[in-house]
Amino acid sequence: MTALLALCLMAEPAARQHLERGFALAQKGDLKGAEAELRMAVKLAPDDPQAVSILGIALSQQGKLAEATPLLERALELAPGDSITRFNLAVNQLRAGNAAAARPNLERVVREQPDNKQAAALLASFRIEGGYGAALELYRAGRFGDSRRLLEKMAEQGSRDPNVFRLLAWCQHREGRAAESRAAMARALELAPGDPALLANAAQILLEERQVTEARAVVAKALELAPGHEPAVKLQGTLYLGDGDLKRALVEFERAAKLDPEDPEAVERLGTVQRLLFEYAAARMTLERGVARFPKFARLYQAAAKLALDEGVEGRATPLFERALALDATLADSHFELGKLLLDQGRAADALAHLEAAAKFDGSNRQTHLALANAYRALGRREDQARELERYRRLP
Repeated sequence: MTALLALCLMAEPAARQHLERGFALAQKGDLKGAEAELRMAVKLAPDDPQAVSILGIALSQQGKLAEATPLLERALELAPGDSITRFNLAVNQLRAGNAAAARPNLERVVREQPDNKQAAALLASFRIEGGYGAALELYRAGRFGDSRRLLEKMAEQGSRDPNVFRLLAWCQHREGRAAESRAAMARALELAPGDPALLANAAQILLEERQVTEARAVVAKALELAPGHEPAVKLQGTLYLGDGDLKRALVEFERAAKLDPEDPEAVERLGTVQRLLFEYAAARMTLERGVARFPKFARLYQAAAKLALDEGVEGRATPLFERALALDATLADSHFELGKLLLDQGRAADALAHLEAAAKFDGSNRQTHLALANAYRALGRREDQARELERYRRLP
């Protein structure tokens, strides 16, 4: 059933007017304006399945998945045979990571509408070696190429799940395929243009690629759509931190930690800014509580170790860096700091392994190359020392 036909079926004239305006605004891309009109339509006609369904779709397009899902479910209760609403519910469930709930809805849509290519493509993605879930597990295991190839199969079969393209963008980003990553993320945003979570993901990739100006614009758009979106608030704090505006960064990280108390990264960022502002007592309390609550989050140990260094307690810093690396061996900062400590102790051979790892995981830190040059000098490796000094001089 089309949206235009839905307008004709509403019995309440005032509700129909709000629905017409809401539909027109949605077509123009004004999702906030559309949402306001559609809410009025539903208020005036709470049992009209089309009004409820279209409001759910508008909310879903803005990334308000938790609010959209019950509306779409309610619309289906009112009109169980509406395959369009069922398909939109399935898409919403997939975006929320609930594939188990989405699958039977897609199967029913395909049974009732065999020519629905979008539903068929999404359903087919479940059958490709475990589908999106398998690709996500491969990504988490660091098998970015394998994950990418699985996701590319889904895309080739016509997947319209924005999560497929979001994860594909991350795989390509990790593999250094910047242009392909941008194209995949653009496709994800095309499928879900108002989703602040996707925008936050895009901004994070841009930041990691050091495209700060572009990242700033994307974060601003995400916050415009959802001012209380915690990942976007956290990224705003990261941008302020990069600008050296520590006070404003502190405000954003405090806000992020309150918006999502279960986000260990927000706690780590808050403790880090407190340390940089020389609020050592507050930073120590933040990080100690963070380690107690999130004992598997490596960067909390790294942040606590840096605080110990600032306070001149090297003996406390070393085991914290070691603990951080035991949890995540890719932390360049922990390798660098631990390498420097070992080098200062005259243990150049032990330091070298950490400094080489730091350069591997973050080759853009010029101080790492200087420390590497000093380690090579201590070990009598003059050619390696000269190479690292040259890299140090070339980097900004």
